[in-house]
Amino acid sequence: MQSVSLRRVLKFGGLTVAIVILAAVVSAYALLRASLPPLDGALLAPAAASPVVIERDGLGIATVSAANRADLAFGTGFAHGQDRFFQMDLLRRLAAGELSELFGGVALRQDQKTRLFRFRSVAGAVLAEATPAQRELVLAYARGVNAGLASLRSRPWEYWLLGAQPAPWRTEDTVLVSYAMWWDLQSAGLAQELLRHEINARLTGPECAAGWKCALQFLYPHDTSWDSPNAAMSGSASSASATRVGAHAAPAPLVAETGAERPHPAGSNNWALAGRLTSTGAALVASDMHLGLRVPTVWYRARLRVNASATAAALELNGVTLPGSPFLVAGSNGQVAWAFTNSYGKWLDVQPVECSSVGDAGMSTTEGLVPLEVEREDIRVRGGASVSLAVRSASAGILYRVDPEAHRCWFARWLAVLPQASNLNLQSMERAASVAEVLALAPAVGIPHQNIIVGDREGHIGWSIFGRIPLDSGRQRLTGEGPWTSAQDHPHLLDPPSGRLWSANARAIDDPRFEALLSGDEALIGGDYDLGARAHQIRDDLAALRGGATPADMLAVQLDDRAVFLARWRELLLGLLDRQALLERPTRAQFRTLIANWNARASVDSVGYRLVRAYHDETERSVWQMILKRLGMDAEASVPARFEQALWDLVSMRPRQELAANFGSWREFLLAAVDATITDLTGQCAELAHCTWGRHDVVKIRHPLSGALPFMAWLLDMPSLELPGDHDMPRVQDGAFGASERFAVSPGHESQGYLHIAGGQSGHPLSPYYRAGFDAWARGEPLPFLPGSVQHRLTLQPGKS
Repeated sequence: MQSVSLRRVLKFGGLTVAIVILAAVVSAYALLRASLPPLDGALLAPAAASPVVIERDGLGIATVSAANRADLAFGTGFAHGQDRFFQMDLLRRLAAGELSELFGGVALRQDQKTRLFRFRSVAGAVLAEATPAQRELVLAYARGVNAGLASLRSRPWEYWLLGAQPAPWRTEDTVLVSYAMWWDLQSAGLAQELLRHEINARLTGPECAAGWKCALQFLYPHDTSWDSPNAAMSGSASSASATRVGAHAAPAPLVAETGAERPHPAGSNNWALAGRLTSTGAALVASDMHLGLRVPTVWYRARLRVNASATAAALELNGVTLPGSPFLVAGSNGQVAWAFTNSYGKWLDVQPVECSSVGDAGMSTTEGLVPLEVEREDIRVRGGASVSLAVRSASAGILYRVDPEAHRCWFARWLAVLPQASNLNLQSMERAASVAEVLALAPAVGIPHQNIIVGDREGHIGWSIFGRIPLDSGRQRLTGEGPWTSAQDHPHLLDPPSGRLWSANARAIDDPRFEALLSGDEALIGGDYDLGARAHQIRDDLAALRGGATPADMLAVQLDDRAVFLARWRELLLGLLDRQALLERPTRAQFRTLIANWNARASVDSVGYRLVRAYHDETERSVWQMILKRLGMDAEASVPARFEQALWDLVSMRPRQELAANFGSWREFLLAAVDATITDLTGQCAELAHCTWGRHDVVKIRHPLSGALPFMAWLLDMPSLELPGDHDMPRVQDGAFGASERFAVSPGHESQGYLHIAGGQSGHPLSPYYRAGFDAWARGEPLPFLPGSVQHRLTLQPGKS
């Protein structure tokens, strides 16, 4: 009887628990649904001067229409605030060093890194220097963001999970979003500068009277056999570069799977064809920007319209926006189309100063006490006490690092911290009517330095740098004290004879004047550019197009995963694994057979590609560590991108004096690398024949909160996939790093173009637009450049609150 009662109690208790769990799930689902945005009907918008209409198509792509530019900014902010507020919040907090306020101590280290540069203060100064019209636009956008946030019946779902309230959007936050891009695209250069200084200090000897960077050119070469710069300003092609590239078969890549790795460079591809080579007679511009991929994706597709009226000319912009900003980042205005890639160069520097101690009063040096300016930054930490950060600076820059044992203080200078280096002048692209006009605008646009490639509906094409450039290429370059380039001396190129322009983070142009402007004294060591393998392959792909080119031809180039870069390493391996090397070595024999039969592509099913790539990376890692150990340095320091040239020279010429003492010959070293590669791969795959390229790093595009909520990962993350592509080829894909968008468009012919992004428009996992379009991006299938038929229509009506 007692056991029966117990069973009843347990059964009743289990039912109660189930009801409680079900109620919790229903409650959570209801809260989640409450934060979905309204997409239809009419809402009161007191901050708008005239009605604003937001339409969405079947993919959630927004068309925002208004009677004037300020109301268009309001509507853009409204859509961004509805769909992407949490993403925008993270961007502004990253730049301002305010993530700890939301996430607690886990984000403190990151905040201390960025707060050192006091970007919120700099953003305020940038906004103060903006024109009244620009400030009006940013204010309208901020009001739109907050109105979009207020239109939700419940705060965005991420804040429920975090137990936090979203802070309103402020005008300076739009500038902070730009600084988040400065950080993402350039901040890695600080560590690279430290590494170069350390290597240089050990290399420089009596033979280097010039001192700084005298002996670095072998490890950091000015040019490599892969470099494929565009034609010089005079219009004549760089025959020396063309001959050099053609004379070498095909050099190789760099990224180690273990140990010292080459970090993912923030990069992209873009190019343009002149009208005489296209099917429409208008220029054809292509873009795929490479970034770390997350949920939601970086970009937000939009069509932005100002309707023609007596007081405003019609405006229509199509392409990608960055949530947090009211401007079109890349796309077309109907007259010109444009695209960006990150431009490396001398945008920051780190300099050592001998010091014995550092305090608030100053820095003790051999010449006495050097005064330091000190600003106190208060970092609020959720769930803990605030942390005070002392930001110290001197004439040498911001005190970035102190090495007490070496008695050395490192000072950083970065154009990003100069208010005059940033502005809101990207808006000027909206009304640009020709390539020549865009090139004239370039010197005044203050954004993180980008190669812009632009084409117009008349068929002209051009290249320049968007991002303000100091005219001084010497030691005062980064102080902000000297003049900036003007339209007369700013780097640019208009209508090259070939009718083709391209950039892929490598040296974009072979002109000493421009190289000095871009890289200062670092022009001697390659300006920190990426290796030119992608640019090389794109150049050759474009050269093969003889005329009548269409957007479909551009997509074929973007998806080009041919192993041009690794071909020379495969030939090296086939020669190395001769009969003697294979004697009583069955795994070496299998390794050789698999690479001999490769399909010469970074396809998901390719075993041979993965084997050659892994061998290259193992060899690169080992050679780099050999060099660093000889210099008495930490052998785990990252491999510079342009080290590939030195690496190939060493494995080709095989100088005995550069080989580690524990190897009798370079052949022995290179065969040991084969064995190490086989051991590593069989540890991952069990059988070499099963080591396909797709399995080496499955693409997992995740929401920033899914790691802390693994039980929700199925809902929050994009599907995990094996995708083709690699670094150093046009189709860049390495895990969750790759093309954040792809498009090709001729201005005036937007209906023929395509555009897809690496995810959906919405940041809400219950929205039908959360994953819409992701599959097309993953498969490399084109989606229309223009939005489709209207599925939802929301009108924002002005009036009293």
